Amino acid sequence: MKICVIIPCFDHPATVAAVAQAAQQYLPVLVVDDGSTQPLPPLPGCTIFRLEKNSGKGAALQTGFDRATELGFTHAITMDADGQHFAEDLPKFLSVIQNHPDALAVGVRDFFAAGCPTHRRRSNAVSTFWFRAETGVRLGDSQCGFRGYPLALTQRLKIRSSRYAFELELMVRSSWVGTPIVAVPVKCTYAPDQIRLSHFRPVKDLAHITFMNIGLVWQSWFVPRSLRVTWSYGKKVAPAKAIREFFTEHAHDPLRLSLAVGLGLFFGIVPIWGVQMAVAATVAHLLRLNKAITLLASNISIPPVAPFIIGAAFILGHWLFTGEVLKLAPPPMHGAKAFEYIWQWLVGSVVLAVVVAALGTVVTYTVARLVKRK
Repeated sequence: MKICVIIPCFDHPATVAAVAQAAQQYLPVLVVDDGSTQPLPPLPGCTIFRLEKNSGKGAALQTGFDRATELGFTHAITMDADGQHFAEDLPKFLSVIQNHPDALAVGVRDFFAAGCPTHRRRSNAVSTFWFRAETGVRLGDSQCGFRGYPLALTQRLKIRSSRYAFELELMVRSSWVGTPIVAVPVKCTYAPDQIRLSHFRPVKDLAHITFMNIGLVWQSWFVPRSLRVTWSYGKKVAPAKAIREFFTEHAHDPLRLSLAVGLGLFFGIVPIWGVQMAVAATVAHLLRLNKAITLLASNISIPPVAPFIIGAAFILGHWLFTGEVLKLAPPPMHGAKAFEYIWQWLVGSVVLAVVVAALGTVVTYTVARLVKRK
């Protein structure tokens, strides 16, 4: 492995030299000048690349990744030029890269120890929430620029976002294609002078990140993983094949296919009318099951079938509570008796949902295994 440090820089003449000098004690340093309006200070020993005009952090990082690859490096550790990160944490990234060469090492800051401003903590919390919604990965910090990248990964992924959204999308798509995400605890500083050096545009950049997250959440919920992987690598898929993928995801895996069917049957029967499909899709997303199959199975309670489900649940619940078969001519109804019948129906519905879901899972698994064997 051949590892370097990449420092994207835009108008940081007062801090970039110290950051580069500290990082050089550990690794070769590449500085990408993103069209700064102020001249860079002397950076002896550093390899410098300059963009003719300011194109944003995303473009600067991608330029650094491309040039580092051309120079024969296999991994790159990125640091911000504003002095927020400490070079003494570089050995932690080196250890992760050596032990997990295919992983994406992500710095996780201790915001409270560093005295991070409240608005930045809130912004990071929102971003981290969406990252988990999009990937299912728990991470304490999704906005830290102190990261270790396998350069082969940065050359294969097709990132469509720019500026500060670039790092977030790259991390999401890395997770989608199966790259392990390893958290690395790092120190940081939020001195008043350092905060003023940030080039984050609160309105434009936040709007860009918001729209990007909307698109990524939509993909994570409604697009099968196989398609997300294909799109993350920048490959096109024919519309007919894309539609087929929506329904055939996990078709090669009888267990996951049968679990999607069973999950849909369960939520199609439990008495949560009005939100059955929404809940079924949410749970299927969390369990990484095929949502199209789950939603189809949840339609077991369509109007022609619903009366039979309600009746079966009532009969089952009555039998569970009394040990007797429900009589066709019930006794005179009053408040307590109505409440008793409602309770019997609710319990019977849940039990019936479990039984039908279990049977549906077993039958689907058996049929899927037979089809796969043939």
